[in-house]
Amino acid sequence: MKRGFLNSKKAVRSAERHAPDPPPVKCKDVQTKLEIGKEETGIYISPAASSKMRISILHAVLKHIGLDPKEKEDLRDHARVFATIPNKKPDGATLAEYPDNWTECIFIGHKPKHTILNTPNFPSRVPRPPKPRHRIGFTPTMGLGFFATCDLKTNDVIFAERPLVVTPRVVAVTAPDVSLNKGQLAQALGAEYEKVLEKMVGRMIPENRAALLALENSHTEDGSGPIFGILRTNGFGITFSREDEIEKDYYSAVFDQLSRINHSCTPNASADFDVASFSNPLKAIRDIKKGEEIFVSYCDCGTPTAARQQQLKSYGFQCTCRRCMDPASDALRERVAASTAQILTSKRDHAKVFANSVEWMKTIEAAGLQCLTEYGIHIARAETAASALGKRDKFMRYTCLRRDWFEAVLGKSLDGMI
Repeated sequence: MKRGFLNSKKAVRSAERHAPDPPPVKCKDVQTKLEIGKEETGIYISPAASSKMRISILHAVLKHIGLDPKEKEDLRDHARVFATIPNKKPDGATLAEYPDNWTECIFIGHKPKHTILNTPNFPSRVPRPPKPRHRIGFTPTMGLGFFATCDLKTNDVIFAERPLVVTPRVVAVTAPDVSLNKGQLAQALGAEYEKVLEKMVGRMIPENRAALLALENSHTEDGSGPIFGILRTNGFGITFSREDEIEKDYYSAVFDQLSRINHSCTPNASADFDVASFSNPLKAIRDIKKGEEIFVSYCDCGTPTAARQQQLKSYGFQCTCRRCMDPASDALRERVAASTAQILTSKRDHAKVFANSVEWMKTIEAAGLQCLTEYGIHIARAETAASALGKRDKFMRYTCLRRDWFEAVLGKSLDGMI
């Protein structure tokens, strides 16, 4: 099945980050609320049009959707850029020869490509486990899914692959006619963008093109073109921006196999985009048994049930995981959130801190909530307290667990963070 969005016949699911949705993109000019995966997507006018035409189109569209034309962004630095990442090998190259693959990209401006090319160690090889650690098979209620083929430990790489395509979260096209109403305009812009996507797909090697077009399309009846519908159904939200950048550029990546992974509000795995290898490594965030299904979260695990269900609504399904079905889960989440503050008020009592954090770790593990930030905080507190108490074995245990958890959940080592 596709990326795991929906349980209906017309749509399945999608795997996205286990973090809050990114802030709204700076280009809010022509917002039509089309979605790519779990990312809200805007459409703005391409600078390919004449200045006079762009101003006319922009003002007309802003008027349609109730925005002040004075709030428009300068679009001069938003030219559309087609690129292959990494650079494509000679014509006729196949995946058998180059299994790390290539990604066809559409960037807005040249900044993303420059950022990627200047990333240390780019292009690294795609990280792969020594032997296959997953299989794709049918689930009782969610179509296809990922299953572990061996026992896995926290931070084990389960699978990694490069995207088939990467496209902007904000879609750049030229509006053909300013006399259209809002609905007609959105449809016309979508048709124009489909032509852009056709060009991108035409640049793909045959194997990748076939894989992309074989993915599930949950948007066959809302006016989306066939390619755009696939992208909207299967997109992962990614960014190439540095962590210290205030205004980040957000993109959507569509994968072949990772599109089949399913959602749970108690995930056992995480997928964070790695720019150096230009791939999405899927890592275990807790121990996983052989035969167990592998899940990621499409929504923010830290929010209450109602908020998570609202985030998942755009996928067309209602989550029925054990957390969503447990009426006491929200109260537990509140207690977990408050537990770290309790530790801070008594941090000098190392024995108390150690016992408290270990107990909360057990509670969080029993609920399958290792995705929560508080779990990492309790690991770090237990590590620090164990060191102060001279518990060397415990200190080494929690040092390793802390390192593995941070790398798996946050995508990098955070030694010394807490």
